[in-house]
Amino acid sequence: MIACTSALLAGCGGGPEGGMPAPPAPPGGEQQPGGGEQPPPGGGEQQPPGGMGEGEQGGDQAKAQLQGQLDQLNQSAPITFDPDSSELNEQGKQTVTKVAEMLKTAPQELKFQVSGFTASGTTSDKDSKELSQARAQAVADQLAQAGIPAERLQVNGEGDAGGDPAASRKVEVKVQ
Repeated sequence: MIACTSALLAGCGGGPEGGMPAPPAPPGGEQQPGGGEQPPPGGGEQQPPGGMGEGEQGGDQAKAQLQGQLDQLNQSAPITFDPDSSELNEQGKQTVTKVAEMLKTAPQELKFQVSGFTASGTTSDKDSKELSQARAQAVADQLAQAGIPAERLQVNGEGDAGGDPAASRKVEVKVQ
């Protein structure tokens, strides 16, 4: 089975298209042109890495896929806050619940950065940094309540995000 799969992946199936398997031998024992049971060139052992044992490449793919899902969720239902508040509203709670479900399926070695932001116009940089930190911590706390271990979460208050004030009062979760 593995040799057949390897041959198909390598494009050495022996059929007329190169990647197609050879048709079964006709009754009566006649062999097809091309040798029937001959092994593929190179013995089928030289194939590109993949499948089991992918290691870091598989982890990078899982990481990129998860980040894509998180980005898509952030676009459709961002984790936002009311002005001058670090308490999650209903939409924010629902989005964090969805994020938690995504993170639960992630490989255990992945860690996540929870970054809070504020809108421009906060009274001082210090207040902006404190509020953004409190927002990020509120999201991390809900993720922990949903079963994501705290040691997998890094919480950062980024301060003023600039731009549209409504879009700036947010928390983002990124794969590290």
